[in-house]
Amino acid sequence: MFISCSILGGIKSLAAPEVLLTNLIRTMVRVKDAGYDTVELYYSNLPNWVGDTLQAALDDLKLRAYSIHLPKFLTLFDEKDFDETVSSAFSFIKAREIKVAVLHLPEQEQLASPQWKRRLEVLLKEAENSGCILTLENIPYIKDVDQYILNEIGKHNNRPLGITIDMEFMYINGSSIEWMINAFNGKIGNVHFRDSDGSLVGGDGYRQYIVPGEGKIDLHQAVKTLHVSGYRGPLTIEVSHRQGRNIIDAKKYAEDCLAKL
Repeated sequence: MFISCSILGGIKSLAAPEVLLTNLIRTMVRVKDAGYDTVELYYSNLPNWVGDTLQAALDDLKLRAYSIHLPKFLTLFDEKDFDETVSSAFSFIKAREIKVAVLHLPEQEQLASPQWKRRLEVLLKEAENSGCILTLENIPYIKDVDQYILNEIGKHNNRPLGITIDMEFMYINGSSIEWMINAFNGKIGNVHFRDSDGSLVGGDGYRQYIVPGEGKIDLHQAVKTLHVSGYRGPLTIEVSHRQGRNIIDAKKYAEDCLAKL
C-alpha cells in the first residue's frame, strides 16, 4: 500500500476554469509541502489548456496522479454537459495514465432510471478505452449501498468496474472492512482514508471531515486487514485542507499504520 492525498478538500469545484486551475495548483503545492508524492485529482469539463497546465504543475512538483474524482453529480448533468465532461475528463485520464476514476452514485430514485443505466455504460466504455478502472463510492445516501455496488459489479463482470471504499462512509453504513474485503475481493480500486464519529455533520451544522486518529474507527486494524487481504492500492487521505495540519497529521497517522504492519 501507499499513501495518496485527495485535493478535493482544497478547491471550489464550481469555480471558473482560471480560478479552479489556480486552486488546483495551490492545493497541489500544499500537498507536496506536506510530504506527499501521489495525489487524487479532481477534473471536470475543462479546456485543454487547463489539463496541459495541470500536467506541467504535476511534473514540476514531481507528483504522481494515481486517481481522479469525477464531478459528484456527473450522472445528473444535462446531456450536453455530461457528454462534454466525460470527453474532457477521460481524455485527461488517458493522456496521464491515471489508474482509477471515482464516481458518486446518483440519488436513490435515479438508480432504476434508464438514464443512469445508459450513462454507466458510457462511463464503462470510456474507462475501457482509457485503461483505468471506474470505482463506485460507498456513499451513505443509498439504501444498502454496498450490496448495490456488488450487484452492479456482478452485472458487468469482467469489465473495469470496482469500488472506492470510503472509511467514514463504511462506518456510518454499519459495515466492516472484513465484510467489504470478502465481498469485493479483487475489486477494491481505492480507499478513502478518513475517520468518523458516526455523524456526517458536526455540531456547527456543517459537513465534517474527521482526521484519521481523531474518530472512532480502528484504522490500524483496517489497514492491517487490507494488507493481509493483498490490497496494494492507495490509502487516499480525504480531509479538509482549511487547516494545514489536517493533511500533515493524516499522513503521519497513515504512515504509522503502515509502519506497524
